[in-house]
Amino acid sequence: MNRRGVWQAALVVALAALLAACANLSAPRAPATGGDERSERWRAHRDAVAALERYTLTGRVAVQRGDEGGGAKLRWRQTGADSDLRIMAPLGQGTFKLVGNAGGVTLSAPDGKQYAAASFEALMAAHVGWSFPVDGARYWVRGLPDPRLPEDQLVLDEQGRLTDLAQAGWRISVLEYRDHGGLALPARLFLNAGDLKIRLAIDGWSLPAP
Repeated sequence: MNRRGVWQAALVVALAALLAACANLSAPRAPATGGDERSERWRAHRDAVAALERYTLTGRVAVQRGDEGGGAKLRWRQTGADSDLRIMAPLGQGTFKLVGNAGGVTLSAPDGKQYAAASFEALMAAHVGWSFPVDGARYWVRGLPDPRLPEDQLVLDEQGRLTDLAQAGWRISVLEYRDHGGLALPARLFLNAGDLKIRLAIDGWSLPAP
């Protein structure tokens, strides 16, 4: 088995633990939107979160496609449009480092080799074995739609926070929010596109000082 095969096999070990910790991470039935008061709350919440252009989140990701799946730890640092991701494999199998900006995206594999491409999706699909649209997900992980893309569906809870969104061929469900200094940010998300299911449990947010 090559190194990528060993790495992906090792992810299965972590998947069971992550799925157990996130047993309720499944796409919920979307509640109905409605009400001017809820819309006003959404606009205030959206504007406050959208102003957060610098953040670091840490957590765990579980990926499932058909009968195959795996899990890993994740650290995601975002500064404006610049992304820096660390995908840390279990059992000492190493870390994939992805850095992207307007000039393109680079990936450093655990074996020390480096690769470049125009998008995160291309690099991740080729070398990690799964991918998601990082450029859009930098909004989704904050509980926001990507403002550059049309929204097929947007559902709000009673507090005016996004709970369900269909965008760019993905369904994004925010299953839990937690308060961070008065700002509600997602703690658990479910992303689904076709047979690809991604469950993200965010353990912590690091935000710039006000």
